[in-house]
This record gives sequence, C-alpha cells and structure tokens, in this order.
Amino acid sequence: MMRATNWKTSNLMPRENLNSLRDKIPADIWARLCRARGAHLNAFESLPLFAAAMIAGNVSNLPTKELNILAAEYLGARVLYTAVYMGARSELMSYVRTGLYGWSVGIPLYVLIKAGNSMLGGGSV
Repeated sequence: MMRATNWKTSNLMPRENLNSLRDKIPADIWARLCRARGAHLNAFESLPLFAAAMIAGNVSNLPTKELNILAAEYLGARVLYTAVYMGARSELMSYVRTGLYGWSVGIPLYVLIKAGNSMLGGGSV
C-alpha cells in the first residue's frame, strides 16, 4: 500500500488510507478490499453481543455442552458470513450475506434469552 501511494499514507487518519488507493489499483481489488474492511468492522460490531451472551450463559449455569455448541455455531456462521461477504458479486449474494448475519446475531440473542429465563427460574426457550 505504501509503495502504491508513493509513501503518502497518513498515520493521523489511517482509516482513510484505503481511499488513497482507489485510483491506483484495479477496480476488482479495490472492491475486494472494501468488502474486507466491511467484514472486519462488522466482526468487531457483533463481538460484544457474542461475548455478553457467553458470559450470561456461564453465569446462569447453562449446560456447558450446549454453550459450546452454540459458540461453535456462532463462529461457523461468522466464517460463512465473512466468506460470502468477501465473495459476493451480486445482489442475490448480498441477501444471502444478510441472512447469515441474522443467523449469527440470532444465536447470542437466543443464549441471552435462555440465560435470562434460567436466572428467573423459568424453563428453556
């Protein structure tokens, strides 16, 4: 990246450095880099929900095996989401990506509801 921009990137606003490449690299690579950035930011945005769900599940003594399965399912959904995000080249695939996002967000929400019910002494979801 530094060479492509003639060493004119900025550490003051590093998130803008990608924009400096727009006219210097092929359009397909530019689009792939933008999708990679989007997937990366989305992963950080969804991580707190997952972490809170896993903590709540442990505090409420949900079965370890079930929490492990749900955690693995979440991670699998995120891997699929990222792969589809990076590879999407059509509107249809963007909707597949949205469905995967919904699935990946639904898992920690399910755990939070289940943990809340457990803490209240209620049954399972």
